[in-house]
Amino acid sequence: MKSAIFALLLTLLALPASAQEKSQGIKIGEMFSLRSKILNEERPYWIYLPASYNDSTYMRRRYPVLYLLDGEVYFHPATGVVQFMSSWGNGNNQIPELIIVAIPNTDRTRDLTPTRSKIGYDGKEDPSQETSGGGNSFLKFMKDELFPRIDSTYRTLPYRILVGHSDGGLLALQALLDAPEMFNSYVALDPGLWWDNQVLVHRAECRFKGPQNRRASVYISLSNNPDIGFGDPQINVAAIRRFTTLLKSSASPGLRSTLQYFEAEDHVSVPLVGLYHGLLYIFEGYKQPFEEVIEQPSAALSNHFKRVSERLGVTLLPPEPTVNGIGYFMLYGMKDVEKAIELFKLNVLNYPESYNAYDSLGGAYRAKGEKAFAIESYEKSLKLNPANQNAAKQLQELKSQPVHR
Repeated sequence: MKSAIFALLLTLLALPASAQEKSQGIKIGEMFSLRSKILNEERPYWIYLPASYNDSTYMRRRYPVLYLLDGEVYFHPATGVVQFMSSWGNGNNQIPELIIVAIPNTDRTRDLTPTRSKIGYDGKEDPSQETSGGGNSFLKFMKDELFPRIDSTYRTLPYRILVGHSDGGLLALQALLDAPEMFNSYVALDPGLWWDNQVLVHRAECRFKGPQNRRASVYISLSNNPDIGFGDPQINVAAIRRFTTLLKSSASPGLRSTLQYFEAEDHVSVPLVGLYHGLLYIFEGYKQPFEEVIEQPSAALSNHFKRVSERLGVTLLPPEPTVNGIGYFMLYGMKDVEKAIELFKLNVLNYPESYNAYDSLGGAYRAKGEKAFAIESYEKSLKLNPANQNAAKQLQELKSQPVHR
């Protein structure tokens, strides 16, 4: 079985590169901005689109969105982590492909804190906190101005993840408490819950009392040395552990939460490894077991993604490129044309506007000797994409021969 999985990986890697991958440059993302009436300033935002987003080979689809705080610091690490974890080309498929919206800071203390407080981490007055307490306005900016911009510009699914580190983690947990309708999942990396005499911890004590109807995944990381340079780091450690305990005790069956401790990391090194494990937690069970797929391809994939979708509360289909790659592996690697047809049919069902899905199905039918069905599939492919030279060539060859059903 291991050799079969390795061969499958090689098949995936050998698939044609997308149009984006054939370009001369390597494009990580783009920078944009919008004028915020709520914050009364121009706000930049950076966009990362998954490799398949502009790939014309496959049917256009929609993607979950990861909103990333401290965007100027964490954009490159986050895009690398997400690309690695979601890539069908390397056979990883730990998480779905995501759109990333990174938000650089203009006034970090103002935007990422829930209340106005001049008392610093060490218990002394800190003049740098003069502008603090704008967290509610920042969340309103995201909900009323940034979300509509992103959803109207890009093909998004109604599934949002908020990722923040330190004060960014503080804002992520404020959103969980004060605006739970905004996000479906949260990754809070060493969140600064010490803020304003642990105001969010006290708020959580009220929020999580009694029965609730919340549905979310909350991942919190804690480093071995969460010292931010001054004061007693154990104050924040105690606040994080208390907040997590309150989450765990919440009487809401749809609210998942976990706290992960990283002994080898400190406050500034934990974001990278924390993001990786946070996304693994949110999309737990997403990676399809190839052993099951090889045995019962269509049923295994359909049932697997149905379970994942039900847990997340959003419909996620088996990725077309992945199914296509497994189909060709079955056709040429395993010499199992029936399972190949089954997989290509699954793609046609899930992506009925994909010319490539019909093209692949036509090839499998031709390999089986089902010429009439092959012709029908190639004709549908050519109708969807008149420039599909392979379908035109195959049709010419097939129609020059006698056809039998």
